[in-house]
Amino acid sequence: MILLIRAILVFLIIYLLVRSFVRYFAEEEDSRRFDERGKSQPENGKKGVSREIGEYVDYEEVDD
Repeated sequence: MILLIRAILVFLIIYLLVRSFVRYFAEEEDSRRFDERGKSQPENGKKGVSREIGEYVDYEEVDD
């Protein structure tokens, strides 16, 4: 009985390790694809700032 529990725990640990490595490498590949896609083409001369961020406003100090 103890041998069966030990075998199940060993297989569970091996499964969890393999799954974590597979997910890590899959995320790494996805990030590479995203980087390549982002660098490939600029958008027709548009700046890289989205409309959600807003406009840049110069800071002016006001004397009271």
